[in-house]
Amino acid sequence: MAVKELSQIERQLAILRRIPTEPQKVTVNDLIEYLESSHNMGNLSKRSIQRDMAMLERVFGVHVRTVGRENYYYFPQGSHISLKKMGPDLALGFLLMEKYTHSLLPEASLDALAPYFKEAKLALKNEKYKYADWEKRVAIYPKVYPLEPAKFNANHLLDIYKALLLNKQFKMNYTKKGGETKDYVVSAQGVVQQEQVSYLIATYEGQKAEGLIQFAIHRINDIEILDSSPKRVAGFDIREYLEQGGLDISLYDEQSIELIFNKSTAQHLKETPLAKDQSLTELKDGRVRVNATINITQSIKWWLLGFGDQVEVIKPKAFRNDMKMTVQGMMELYSQKSK
Repeated sequence: MAVKELSQIERQLAILRRIPTEPQKVTVNDLIEYLESSHNMGNLSKRSIQRDMAMLERVFGVHVRTVGRENYYYFPQGSHISLKKMGPDLALGFLLMEKYTHSLLPEASLDALAPYFKEAKLALKNEKYKYADWEKRVAIYPKVYPLEPAKFNANHLLDIYKALLLNKQFKMNYTKKGGETKDYVVSAQGVVQQEQVSYLIATYEGQKAEGLIQFAIHRINDIEILDSSPKRVAGFDIREYLEQGGLDISLYDEQSIELIFNKSTAQHLKETPLAKDQSLTELKDGRVRVNATINITQSIKWWLLGFGDQVEVIKPKAFRNDMKMTVQGMMELYSQKSK
């Protein structure tokens, strides 16, 4: 095979790809051997590679450590080299990812993304883009009252992610709602964050009833990763699980719902429908009938109660009676004299 003589820029790009991140390091001799063996480059002098490294130190921030007469080259932890400048749109995407998905990403992923987050912040500080105050102008805000997030040990979430990635079971000590603690040997299936609480979706050894169990991660006291392989639920998909109401309580088998909203209240359902098959019918009294096919869950009940006297449940009949009993209970509660 003929020996290639590449241009200086081609050689320097090849060198950039070979520079490791600390604690690993390379010498000029290592780089010459790499270029000769992996890129079939010839006619390489030690002096020319040293000049290349001087330029790469200056332009790309390659670090050098001298031990005796030998120079060792490396990139510091958390550094990132990109030959294409990050634009403001991509930078904003990275920073929104950092802000809103931080608690869901494994630590290793966050470490790998850290240089991109850093580059994104620098990109948005560029006066040309006028994005420096982006945090004051972009937000995701829940419609329900934002409670303070449940406090949990970040190492426990990290251990759960490790078990998922390494395909291992783990043993955990868990505090139930009533205060009782219990040990479980768990096969993790996934992790979900619902508002201010993160949940482990799993099965456990000795489980009497079939199905997936939700464990609030902030109630986990201790985790020990085991060598045993987990028992995976066949065909499990976290998105399908959530769409089917896995993290909620289904109240009825029937999924056809009929509601009557005040006209002004029903307006937002034109823009954000309950379901794809939703239909709206204006009634003679000015109110709006809403029909849709949905999984009628505890969350749906809470959502409807939030509208107060602006909505009436018509069907299913059992759901209407349930709402009626809840409202009557509220009336009795508020009819009592406060203590």
